[in-house]
Amino acid sequence: MYQTYIFDLYGTLIDIETDEERPEVWERLALHFGYQGLSITGDELQRRFLLERDRQLAAAAQHCEFPDFVMEEVFGSIALELGGNPGQAWLHETVRWLRTLSMIRISLYDGAAEILKRLRSSGKKVFLLSNGQKTFIEAELTMLGILHLFDGVAISSEAGISKPDPLFYRYLTQTYGADLSSAIMIGNDQRTDIAGATAVGIDSCFIRTASSPENIPVQSTVQIWDGDLRKIPGWNL
Repeated sequence: MYQTYIFDLYGTLIDIETDEERPEVWERLALHFGYQGLSITGDELQRRFLLERDRQLAAAAQHCEFPDFVMEEVFGSIALELGGNPGQAWLHETVRWLRTLSMIRISLYDGAAEILKRLRSSGKKVFLLSNGQKTFIEAELTMLGILHLFDGVAISSEAGISKPDPLFYRYLTQTYGADLSSAIMIGNDQRTDIAGATAVGIDSCFIRTASSPENIPVQSTVQIWDGDLRKIPGWNL
């Protein structure tokens, strides 16, 4: 039925839990700054991070309804304020440290790799459309062994646009040649995945997982309420 499958990542293919609000995350990240000669407390680092993130999002919002930011640029601005000028490698490392320190668990959902492989082997085009940071998304796709199973990986921080913005779908088509005329969007979030698909006029498959928002009406073409990825339409034909 569908020739193009567009997947959300977190909560759809990957079961993940992170907590960036824990004080110890920022205290340890402040030590990482200290190793660079940049003295700052955990509380102050978190405060500056949120302020700079919001500033960058506000600037990006002049160009789209649902913007995103680049975390390296946020940390780079903070470092400059502290009198440092670290290179890109250190900024990448800082983003990875924040992700690692905030990670509680991460794994593929049952059937995820099998479904992606079957779709590709049957001639379907498979794309990822994910909100998040390029630095850790690509690393986590590699770690979990599924990066090579996509025909294109569109990440909001790289595009500067996030779901449900229709411009993010345009980015997917222009950058990776995705054909939306034969597409279905698979995701676990009514507000982003399903709303975005509806906005661009393509079918959608809602799959409820532990991280799906509660008490929000779902209006999707297909609905899977038990979290079973193997109920996605058309992958095993």
